[in-house]
Amino acid sequence: MGIGQLHVKTDCKQASSLVLSNFKSSSIPIVRAIRSLRNRAWYTDLFWILPECNMIADALLKIITPQLYLLLLYNSAPTVI
Repeated sequence: MGIGQLHVKTDCKQASSLVLSNFKSSSIPIVRAIRSLRNRAWYTDLFWILPECNMIADALLKIITPQLYLLLLYNSAPTVI
């Protein structure tokens, strides 16, 4: 059956370029995973979001330490947002 639609959204222009590049392999696991999904999907598209339009996600990313890979739930919005 597979995936009917795959929408990839990123604010990293380099990441979108890597996914769309013609190179057959990549050392970056997420690029390989997205390419694999794109090869199996019926319809795929890639959206590059301007960083200015993604400020809330960027602020949330910056308050999480790289070692922390847990789900965080907030009762109210953090003050940085």
